[in-house]
Amino acid sequence: MSTSISSAELEQRFKALKTDIREAGLHVMHMRKMGQAEVRYKADESPVTTADIWANTFLREAIEKRFPAEPIVGEEDEVKSYPAGSGLVWYLDPIDGTNSFVKGGKDYYLLAGLVYEGQPVLGMHYRPETDTMLYGWKGFGAGLEKNQRNPERLYPKLTEWGPASRIFIKSYAEEIRERVKKLGVTRAKYLPGMVDMVGPLFGMSEGFVSYRRTAFWDLAAPAAIMASAGFRHSSEGFNGESPQLFNNGGWHTPFYYSLPPNTPDSFIQGLFEIDAAFSER
Repeated sequence: MSTSISSAELEQRFKALKTDIREAGLHVMHMRKMGQAEVRYKADESPVTTADIWANTFLREAIEKRFPAEPIVGEEDEVKSYPAGSGLVWYLDPIDGTNSFVKGGKDYYLLAGLVYEGQPVLGMHYRPETDTMLYGWKGFGAGLEKNQRNPERLYPKLTEWGPASRIFIKSYAEEIRERVKKLGVTRAKYLPGMVDMVGPLFGMSEGFVSYRRTAFWDLAAPAAIMASAGFRHSSEGFNGESPQLFNNGGWHTPFYYSLPPNTPDSFIQGLFEIDAAFSER
């Protein structure tokens, strides 16, 4: 493998797989409509359906066929392993939002993200209910395609940084949420119709920070889309802090942020200080 991956190589992967992701999304929607999405519960009591498992297998096989040398980690894989330090790793979330899917809601998505040398570089976010594909890759930026027609480029709707900046703050601890707000921002509200991290592409928020233990298959696709759109993020490292790489042999991270390019360094430094204060307990 070369020491870098080009925008053309990433575009090739996107074009090769977007039809497969759309097919998988429309099929899981059909499975639910026909009553074929049977539900069971994992050890952590989260739901999983036969549609999740089917889509995981379908997308895994599609990638293996087209890019056989590239490791894949899917949420519903029985064995979630890959060589630490892998140059390329795919992460699949066959249905992000299974709770909504099970309850008959429309807020569920199929996510596929590719990381290169631990950095998120290609992301696909497909919403079957509206036949909408949100995507991005390094060197291109972000784009949107609905009903397979009229693709459009998306650009973050940047505003002046300040107390009105709306940031998604993911944490089970209220104390952490309050500490982040005291850095001079407003907490953003949940967004229907999209993964929270991509809200800035639609003027619905300014950024995202998570102190929850989050799986790479949840983060890789939206992180790649936002990184491609020029956002600052944990995987690039900051001020001597170790980057949050997605190829460390594991598949979770306890901390991640995706923030606009005009975010002050002092705010990001404050996020790291909060992370350090709570991780030391």
